[in-house]
Amino acid sequence: MTMPTLRRLLTLCLACAITAPVVAQTLARPGWVGSGINTDVWWKHPVVYQVNPINFSPTEGSGIHGVALHLDYVQSLGVDALLLTTIQPDAPHAQSIDPAYGTLDDLDDLIHEASRHNIRILLDLDPKIPAADVTNVARFWLNRGIAGFHVIGATPEAHAQAIELRKVTNTYLGDRILIGDVDPTLPSSPQQRTYNPQNTQLLLDTSLGTVKPLNPAAIRSAIESTEDVARAGRSLPLLATDGPSFPRSMTRYANGQHDLAIAKLLATILFTTRAEPLLYYGQELGVTTQPTSESTPASPVIAWDAPPPPPKGKPAPPAPESSTTIPNAALEEADPASLLNWYRKLIDIHHSNSTINSGEYLTINRDDQNVLIIIRKPKNVSPTTPILVILCNLSDQPVKLSIKTDTMRLHLRGSFLRTILRSDNGMGTMHLESMTLAPYLAYIGEMRF
Repeated sequence: MTMPTLRRLLTLCLACAITAPVVAQTLARPGWVGSGINTDVWWKHPVVYQVNPINFSPTEGSGIHGVALHLDYVQSLGVDALLLTTIQPDAPHAQSIDPAYGTLDDLDDLIHEASRHNIRILLDLDPKIPAADVTNVARFWLNRGIAGFHVIGATPEAHAQAIELRKVTNTYLGDRILIGDVDPTLPSSPQQRTYNPQNTQLLLDTSLGTVKPLNPAAIRSAIESTEDVARAGRSLPLLATDGPSFPRSMTRYANGQHDLAIAKLLATILFTTRAEPLLYYGQELGVTTQPTSESTPASPVIAWDAPPPPPKGKPAPPAPESSTTIPNAALEEADPASLLNWYRKLIDIHHSNSTINSGEYLTINRDDQNVLIIIRKPKNVSPTTPILVILCNLSDQPVKLSIKTDTMRLHLRGSFLRTILRSDNGMGTMHLESMTLAPYLAYIGEMRF
């Protein structure tokens, strides 16, 4: 073959490569997953943020478009994936979007913008879609770049959906996943409770969201129900305290005096178990309002911009009562002691601390003092990977505590706790033989000699 002929052949091949159609599969983190840079799949230690697009930002941009407007905020939380509540109008139209939420173009824009923010987009899937149709439905959304689905419910129909969906998601690049639901009606006993681990990567457990009032026995039971999933080793537990099916935690637990402390306490419990956390939008700001309908626009539940300053020479207007206050993201952003910044600290620990990610889960029973004690023990205890102790005072009174004997019984060596994070203004270390916990204190410390 002559050199001119070879050049013409190479030019023709290049032109064909440029003009060939591109399959519409957008990865949420292009160049990251599957690139060999990181060998661990993204869903091993995720923070999932569930959003109802209708109420997230209705004054600035309705539906899906409004979510896209605040991706900088979502990314600043440290969120790995956004789970959109059901956006399809109904099962017969499962390949379309309810006009109240926006258009397919809006969703495409959100997927691409989220990808630039290193965030994946997940979808709630209508449980009424027949298993025979779910393959085509799944391919439609996966080809647009959706990273996976939440199969709603723990019914036989939902399990049939999950089986078909898993077959489809396994054929796509980018670690597409399924989230299943734990059946809330099943007993919490490990011997009696059953799961569907072979078909889902994450199993959503909302049992902590139904605990009321705050008491250590009920919370520990809810946490230990997720431990069954963790021990099974096939699916990872995904734990939620808030969600569309029950009142928000600020509504359930706030007492009008210690609201912020209680919210920080619950957040600490959520982020220090072996389960992965799911946040319901606005939870990190202390939202109390729950939409009356997932498809009906309602008043905003989050104020995004700081209020204007009062006119010169006039005092600022009094703050409204807590029951009518819409949490303000800009104001909480600027306040180091805010609930928002507390969540950011916890999310940072969740991502960076290997003991929180994978350490053994132990407890010390102090139910009689209304204190929840969680211990996270790394596989290899060392000065750089110490044992972590989480102390949660669930009462409105100070509590004096001694856990030295208990730690010795568990063969844990140490004499004091060096503070990593605490929700009050306390300073210094906590001594295992004698410590005082402030009302509704949330505390994380390293066990040291």
